Amino acid sequence: MAHFVLVHGSFHGAWCWRRLVPLLVQRGHEVSVPELPGSGDDPASLDEATLATYTARIVAEIGEQPDPVILVGHSMGAIVYSQVAESIPHRVRALICVCGLLLRSGESLIRFLADHAGLDVEDLVLKYMSVSADGAVAGFPASAAHEVFYNECSPEDSAWAAGRLRPQATAVYGEALQLTPSRFGGVRRFYVEGENDRAVSIRYQRLMVERTPCEKVFSLDSDHCPMLSRPLQLAAILDAVVAVVLPSG
Repeated sequence: MAHFVLVHGSFHGAWCWRRLVPLLVQRGHEVSVPELPGSGDDPASLDEATLATYTARIVAEIGEQPDPVILVGHSMGAIVYSQVAESIPHRVRALICVCGLLLRSGESLIRFLADHAGLDVEDLVLKYMSVSADGAVAGFPASAAHEVFYNECSPEDSAWAAGRLRPQATAVYGEALQLTPSRFGGVRRFYVEGENDRAVSIRYQRLMVERTPCEKVFSLDSDHCPMLSRPLQLAAILDAVVAVVLPSG
């Protein structure tokens, strides 16, 4: 049995894991689904939503658990969990990146996108995303959510999820990760790629894994949110990772 801490991504909240959590519990695992500050149902102002506060929230969640956990980061959530692993590597058994942003030390999402503009990848998130006049807050229209986030989901799940998207503080996109080989680099890493992901292109996903190698890469015929579109398959993958990192558990 493992304890999973599931870290959601931009515009989303703990709600995005609703189909996955019961499947993990059925397999005998424990699961925590914290809200990042200013996301989902969290009451914090978006002014308080930064990489530091995100990291502190997840570190605090892990601190409430008696044993080390497996961290799962979806999309932007992988930026957060990388900094968490750097902060408390002894409390993290493994990192599982789901269609996520696996960045290197000294790198921010903005820098990554700028450095790889030559790949000529159409960024549908940037295409539809709106940004406040001061650049501090981004919004994503529900009308574009099915095309970009939920293209493999049922119409019902897509509409349900699109109606729950919240504005996102942009500070985390420009903040560079500070990672070291001895801390973050010592935590076991796994990656779950979505072959039909329209939010984080499969080309970006594979480039990130090439630059930050993972112990194993799992491929899913899924969109950006396999926890909604392919929950059974994703649960099986997470269970398979447990068998590797906790072979006697």
